[in-house]
Amino acid sequence: MGFSFLRYKNSNELGSQELLFKWPYIGLIAISITTLNFLITYNLRNATVHYLYFYIIDLVTTYLITEFYALGIYILNKRAPLSDDFVKRVTYQFTVHTLSVVIFSILLNELLDNIFFKGERLSLSFEFYTQDTVLALLFTLLFHCLYFGLYLLSVKKSPLKEEPRKIKVLQGTAYKLIDLNNVICIYTAVGNTYIVDDNYDRFVSEKTLSEFEELVSKRFFRANRQFLLTMAIIDSYKSAGYGKVKIILNANNISDFSESIYVSRSKASSFRSWLKEG
Repeated sequence: MGFSFLRYKNSNELGSQELLFKWPYIGLIAISITTLNFLITYNLRNATVHYLYFYIIDLVTTYLITEFYALGIYILNKRAPLSDDFVKRVTYQFTVHTLSVVIFSILLNELLDNIFFKGERLSLSFEFYTQDTVLALLFTLLFHCLYFGLYLLSVKKSPLKEEPRKIKVLQGTAYKLIDLNNVICIYTAVGNTYIVDDNYDRFVSEKTLSEFEELVSKRFFRANRQFLLTMAIIDSYKSAGYGKVKIILNANNISDFSESIYVSRSKASSFRSWLKEG
């Protein structure tokens, strides 16, 4: 339960802002928003046992809206990552994402009202559209501010990632230490991980490509499931069909080394941003 749209291998991969959608935080957020909204909306001086029923329905509604909010974050993380273009991401989140959350909130409230209260509690009521909908908008905007604030704090506190200077590779039957600054490509083929240096010498490593992705700096880009690239290995690139990018590599006659590879549509924007940063 919770964080259903934002899945990572472990909590270490989560930015502090994404933890908002992981238990117990998502539950506390739903309870807090529901309680505050309940206190603002209802006159509790004349409260009856029915108000508990109202509260439970409102709590379920708030939780589902929060999960929908998380779905929007999941999509934005793929299409417009915060690390690629912060201004673009903020613009999308405060406009398209906000509008979609508010519309979903209206539709969900109308649906649950008709299911549990036969449309007599708030359906198409003036109070709902002038009070509850405005509150939903305000909560969404405040949540955006909290989300971006946590991101900026985490970026400020995170130390710059340093590459290790040497890595262990296998050359024949002996192990060798090579300078990672001289590595221009890491790739997998036939179940093995290969390291290519700037002399186009190839070595075998015991590490997986995913392990190297966690290890290396932003000098490398994870192009696809098979390749971690540096700019030194790239000869040229061009747009391909369906939003993909085709990269032509300096293969230098290395066996089992593809001369051209593709970056998926979801990673194309990140790839171009990586090239600009380089």
